[in-house]
Amino acid sequence: MDRIYILYHGSFGELVMEHLAMSGLADRIVSLYDLKITSVSLDEPENDMPEDIPLPKCELLLVLGILPKAGDLVPIIAERTGAKAVLWPIDDPNLIPEGKYSIEEELKKKGIHVEFPEPLCSLDRSDNEVVNSFAEFFGKPEFELRVNAKNKVIEAVKVIRDTPCGSASKVAPKLVGKSYNDMKSFEEQVGQMHDNECVAYMGPERPVMQQAGRLLIDAIKEALLNGKSKFS
Repeated sequence: MDRIYILYHGSFGELVMEHLAMSGLADRIVSLYDLKITSVSLDEPENDMPEDIPLPKCELLLVLGILPKAGDLVPIIAERTGAKAVLWPIDDPNLIPEGKYSIEEELKKKGIHVEFPEPLCSLDRSDNEVVNSFAEFFGKPEFELRVNAKNKVIEAVKVIRDTPCGSASKVAPKLVGKSYNDMKSFEEQVGQMHDNECVAYMGPERPVMQQAGRLLIDAIKEALLNGKSKFS
């Protein structure tokens, strides 16, 4: 079982970290660290490594919501922990790491795979086995539904793959009893349910929350329309 080290900061990082820990990954998480660093030296970033930062051995380094100028520490941390992959979601464009491409190249030179899913709930499958082991349980939402096809009412919902923030599992019980006879109205209701739970960035220039909501709506529609109407 792959070991996961979570670097986090801010409300998004805290939400995802807590949900993963409470949803079956606790025994895989080897350490949690709030990386509060606001900036590091471009020439010698290792000099700005926090003295108290743990460096446990891990396979996956999950980076959640750290500040843009702290990004140069990630390749150093990944190498020192022996991480085979870095998963670094972009759920807020204001937190895109400075020097993202140079960081990506540095990680690749060290033989460390890196992905920047935008948002994290868009993660589906990966060519990297470490990332794939995470995406098996968390990422792009997937549901199974039991429905009353005659009345077009949802009777029960099972979450097959949850979103990392938990929005899918929070919305799921609210779908029970909902009619999908009027699909436009149904989509609007699901979208509102999602927006009440999602903490992704929402702005006119980069509406990440809207993108995440669309992923959730489409997953539910797929379960309705593509035959996932009975529990296995």
